Amino acid sequence: MDTNLYTIKKHNGGFTIILSNSDHPLFKAHFEGNPILPGFIFLHICEKATGDKIAEVIKSKFITFAKPNDIFELSVTQKDETFYAVFERDGKKICMITYKIFKG
Repeated sequence: MDTNLYTIKKHNGGFTIILSNSDHPLFKAHFEGNPILPGFIFLHICEKATGDKIAEVIKSKFITFAKPNDIFELSVTQKDETFYAVFERDGKKICMITYKIFKG
């Protein structure tokens, strides 16, 4: 994955994600004239931010689109062996993912 697509900044409460501008090739392809971040990239961001490898997605919910130049927050919590990732922009949820990681 092209790391120029986004920047991850870690802070005490989680992570800030900054998306690149619409000139990025992924945004030009998905979708021309209406660029949005593909849903699977949220999984990739979770892995890169936490350093974990996702083994199983239990549930995902995409509430609204992420667009070029967006800045949003990622918080990840854990209960037992299940992880809960919440992406928020301006205090509103844009994506939620429940998953398990590879043990190892």
